[in-house]
Amino acid sequence: MALILATFVLAPGARAQGISVGGQGRSTVLPTDVVPLPLAEERRAIGESMKLRLWQKLPERFYLNASCETSGRFETNVFQFPTKRTILNGATFNRGVTFGSLSGEDQLALGALVNRASQHDNIFRVVPNITAGWSLTPSTRIYGNYFYLRDKLARFNSLNTYINQVAMGVEQDIPLNKINKRLGGEVQFQVRELFQANSDPVFDYMPSATITCRVRPDTIAYFNALGQFRSLKFFGGVDREISPFFTLGALHQRGPWSFSANMTYLSSFRRGFKDAALQVNSQTIICDFEVAKQLFKKIPGFQGFLRAEPVYNFGTDNLPGLAGMDFRFFYGVRGAVSKPSLIGLTSQLKQRYQQDPSSKQQDPNKSKSKSKDPKGKGASPSDPAKSQPGSGDGKSEPPKDDLPGGPSAESLPGEQSLGNVAELPADSLESITNTAAPMHGFITETGKEVANASLISDRAKNTVN
Repeated sequence: MALILATFVLAPGARAQGISVGGQGRSTVLPTDVVPLPLAEERRAIGESMKLRLWQKLPERFYLNASCETSGRFETNVFQFPTKRTILNGATFNRGVTFGSLSGEDQLALGALVNRASQHDNIFRVVPNITAGWSLTPSTRIYGNYFYLRDKLARFNSLNTYINQVAMGVEQDIPLNKINKRLGGEVQFQVRELFQANSDPVFDYMPSATITCRVRPDTIAYFNALGQFRSLKFFGGVDREISPFFTLGALHQRGPWSFSANMTYLSSFRRGFKDAALQVNSQTIICDFEVAKQLFKKIPGFQGFLRAEPVYNFGTDNLPGLAGMDFRFFYGVRGAVSKPSLIGLTSQLKQRYQQDPSSKQQDPNKSKSKSKDPKGKGASPSDPAKSQPGSGDGKSEPPKDDLPGGPSAESLPGEQSLGNVAELPADSLESITNTAAPMHGFITETGKEVANASLISDRAKNTVN
């Protein structure tokens, strides 16, 4: 008789599924709980990273993010049911019958169904999450991820949930700062296997794109678009559902405090897929408003937080498990450690110092005239015998401004020889000093290098002076 009553209430496409719809009636996990959206805790400044000698010994291209969130929450509608009035009207008034005209068995089944609506509970949740990756270039990274999610309810133990995820992916930074220096972009592609207790494992393809805008030094706004293409088999075809996610949010940090707000709209398309849990599409809006505070000065990655999360389900014709409004209030602590990839920082420092004029060595001979050959004509840079000091007939002397023991003559790309070092610009001179083999001794009159200055004859000393 319960199935007869379900005929009055449930959408036509879900009647064969019973009241527990696709596992939704056996779990309090929302899609955003297991989808890698750009959450606030993943966007801390580099200054909050753990600075230990252990990280210094790891390769500069390696990066690691690890966090563990432990929370309790109060939830107002754990079964995601429509309101009691909606269920009663759907079974009686909308069908032109009264509650008293139903049989006793149907009345009991309807009463049990109504009791599921607006049931509140307290839930304990723990979520450890670890990501390890490798920077191929300053803007390209590959990574692996694992997280575990456990929900333990105080009253309705049938909704207890255990989820494991194993994932791998690649991400690429997009240089939007050329359009606006405040903008940043990233595209990502991830594949994962999701294991949930009392449910079939699923495999997801998850491409995404994120745009960030640094409104102020302490405020970041972001937009994320993500697609979830679900398969029942490992690396199988998309045969279960397609769910696009669109998230808009902002994060503000003020001393030890951080404030975040975001809204996610998702639409799940299941109708027409052969392995879909149910042939019903759904839409959901999930909002998050969080206040977090660093609890200890010496442990910057340890925070206490409060988070409010209203959930709005619609587009399912009041299907139990995917309908109604739910409100969640989280309270807990979160710890995080990270080792950032240093290759991007190293690249930025090199670029900065190469572009900074004050960091370049000034050439003392830049304003002096070019050296002349004995006939008064400029020395040809293509003639090594005339352009290099100490070459030719052996009578020519190096300019007084040349340092004894300086870099040896080494050809630049596309050039036959260095020529006179004084004729080169400062940036070329800098590249010479970086690439040429350094000499650390003193030059004798025969052109040899010695470590002891006493071995230089008086004639060689006078020549150098």
